Amino acid sequence: MTNSTGTAPDLEGLLSSFDTFATGTPGWTAGYSPNPDTTNRWLELHKSNISFSCRYDTTPLHLSIHHAITFLNSSTAPGDHTNDSGNGYNTTGSTANANLLTERCVRDIGDGPFPSYHFFADTAGTYDYVHAAVQVTPGMYRHFGFGILDKFNDFTGGEYVYGHYMNTGTSRAGVDPSHTTMLDGVSTQPVYDATIRIADAGLLNRGSSNFGICGIPGAPGNDNDGTIRRRTPGGYRAGGLEMRAFGSTVGNSSSGFISMAPIPVYYKDPSNPRFQLLGWQPDVRQFNIRNFEPGQEITFDGDTWTLFPMSIKTTALIENRSQYLGIAYKKVA
Repeated sequence: MTNSTGTAPDLEGLLSSFDTFATGTPGWTAGYSPNPDTTNRWLELHKSNISFSCRYDTTPLHLSIHHAITFLNSSTAPGDHTNDSGNGYNTTGSTANANLLTERCVRDIGDGPFPSYHFFADTAGTYDYVHAAVQVTPGMYRHFGFGILDKFNDFTGGEYVYGHYMNTGTSRAGVDPSHTTMLDGVSTQPVYDATIRIADAGLLNRGSSNFGICGIPGAPGNDNDGTIRRRTPGGYRAGGLEMRAFGSTVGNSSSGFISMAPIPVYYKDPSNPRFQLLGWQPDVRQFNIRNFEPGQEITFDGDTWTLFPMSIKTTALIENRSQYLGIAYKKVA
């Protein structure tokens, strides 16, 4: 199955549907049984060099997101698996909402009911990814997922995990740097909502780093093994095709014109002002959603894309507004 759409009564129902979809995609394995583990409130999915996991509170508000290189075992909590990126709240014995919000998470996902969810994958094996766009309340969306970049040249690594952080405040614009979504390179938030595995000696001055982080705040910090992370900027809203400039290009169905841009990721040399292109997030594009509706599908060149706002499609001064920032997912045949 390359895509799935449905509704869910609560967060555990949503994650259960996500697990069913992901494990139906070749190679992805559930770490817990059942998955989610409703006793500990954990979910994990892994394949090769990527382990995606999350945890939530007894009264779900935010969903923590974790990225490791190896799944350890079913008794190990999310965030404690081998070579974890160091993002995502993972203190054993507590899943308080306030703590979940301090690290990589899907903010304000809540406990449903969810009017709709949309899952995307590539079962043909061209790319490995599982992406989710979830309507958490009528008109408001959250995005999360994991996969491997469509790599520019071949290098060791490229696995990514991302969450979605929308800061509160009615005056915040979609390009506000206090938000972060997808593989975002603009955010100044310390949550670092996306990480990229980098394990190639050809990356300039990489040292022994296992992970790159998206975002632009101060020191990149360490992973859970104490190894320094590097910067992998670019992504949604940045990286040479950023929505601050590109977002003014407005398309519409009647003209048959819609301008969509890929989501690139770069590696930044920590010792010199040099960048190396790592690749693009596969089958995802950024675009201006002004003349399109959430969940609308468009087809061109034989490909069908499903369109969503970053959060809420509106310019009104309300919380969680994302104005006309759009995210398009390709429905692989």
